[in-house]
Amino acid sequence: MPISPRLAPWPKPIAPRHRRAARWLNRVGGVLLALVGACGGLTTVTRAETAAATGKVPREAAAQRFDHGLLWRIDRPGAPGQAPSHLYGTVHVDDARASAFGPSVRRALSKSRVFVPELLPDADSAQAFAAATRAEPGQTLADLAGSDDFERIAERLRTRYGVPRATTAQLKPWAAYVYLSQPARPMGEIVDAALIRLAQQQGLPVQPLETVEQQIAAMDAVPVDSQLALLAALARDHDAAMAEVDQLVELYLAQDLAGLRRLEESATRDDPRLQRPMADFIEQILDRRNARMLTTLRPQLEAGGAFTAVGALHLTGEQGLLARLVRAGWRVRRVD
Repeated sequence: MPISPRLAPWPKPIAPRHRRAARWLNRVGGVLLALVGACGGLTTVTRAETAAATGKVPREAAAQRFDHGLLWRIDRPGAPGQAPSHLYGTVHVDDARASAFGPSVRRALSKSRVFVPELLPDADSAQAFAAATRAEPGQTLADLAGSDDFERIAERLRTRYGVPRATTAQLKPWAAYVYLSQPARPMGEIVDAALIRLAQQQGLPVQPLETVEQQIAAMDAVPVDSQLALLAALARDHDAAMAEVDQLVELYLAQDLAGLRRLEESATRDDPRLQRPMADFIEQILDRRNARMLTTLRPQLEAGGAFTAVGALHLTGEQGLLARLVRAGWRVRRVD
């Protein structure tokens, strides 16, 4: 299954020329917002983990120790008295089990100074995303994808999501791809939104890691040929992709970060032609965004007491946020 952002629906009203098409373009824009339960105390840090946290083991070893766990404590060695920060991996779906935050998550959030989500959705963001999903003037998805692939894409969106064919023709490839990545049912409150609500109820300031323009730019930066290849594959294998949603949630609930990454990359094992498109997608949607997120996050970590929530795939791997933090000199410990 090609990598699925698992983003949240945040439908907001817009009023372009054709109301029916506008309604669906707006829903797509909402789906893209916020672009990918623990209990107990800190895990015992082994000697190898301590070495990894101080940068004295190879990068690969540091990355491997971040294969499991959702809640991580971040602090700076040699800075006693500073409040620790926390980094939490989310899944962009509305599963009630994933939103049943355990005592450790709630305790860490309650002791935090600021809550830092990927994006804070609002009406302006929804409108910006809705506009960004539209193909360039004089260009249609049918022109880009070719007639056979377009007909399959349009049929999937029409029969499973109720999207009119004329609206599909107006979409950029990445917009159609993200739409087809979602479960074909109404979405409730996703994990990210539940955390934002909880933080606001506690009176915490909410300062997002990204702007809507940055998220749009990340999607646009994926080469169009790679967008089209992933979109065509997802439309062809849509039944299998939807069947794997439950598997994705189970891996998340098991806090299996390595398993999530393997699941998202499984398409390249089945079809080697997708290796380059998938690499392009991961570079823009995960790796480059991770680098930018870390730049934005660093001042919050230096001030201490930040609770950051991002899609769980941003945590894992050598280019993930956790391994990047270790290389930047931070101490990273899993909270169970």
